[in-house]
Amino acid sequence: MAHGNRRPPEPRSPDREAVEEFGEPVAVLRDAPPGWFTLLGQQRSDRFLHCLDVNYHGGTELVAIVQTSRPLPEGHRVKPLSTPASELWVFLANAERIPRGIFPEDLAPVRRDVVVRVDGVAVRVDGHGSHGCTSAALPRGTGQVVVTAPDAHWAVAADLVLRRSAGFQA
Repeated sequence: MAHGNRRPPEPRSPDREAVEEFGEPVAVLRDAPPGWFTLLGQQRSDRFLHCLDVNYHGGTELVAIVQTSRPLPEGHRVKPLSTPASELWVFLANAERIPRGIFPEDLAPVRRDVVVRVDGVAVRVDGHGSHGCTSAALPRGTGQVVVTAPDAHWAVAADLVLRRSAGFQA
């Protein structure tokens, strides 16, 4: 069979496909430093994609997580909702920043007036902090964005833009 002028299909990015399925803008860092790379995580409930995590790594170190979530459809019995405290715990555990024997309830005192920028607009929110890291949530429509990072990277990690699938590049 002759292929003629047919071009091979363009390669598809699993990350872009997930963002297209998500259907809403996804929060990413405005300017990740050179050398940082991303891994995209997904959370589903009954096959419904309700949460995307953009995990930023600098070498072997986890340096930030930006989670964008949307609500589950009516009828779902389990209503997962990440909080800054729960995401801080996940970050500290994944980044190996907490000693054994520490539990989530031992962490995350409230930090007032944490600043997060979204598309250039500064928003003051309450966050949680422990072990030199901060996590804060921003309501976004019916979902939310939770950003978590070490305090040393907070200025970069808390400067976000919202991207749709066509412009998605974490």
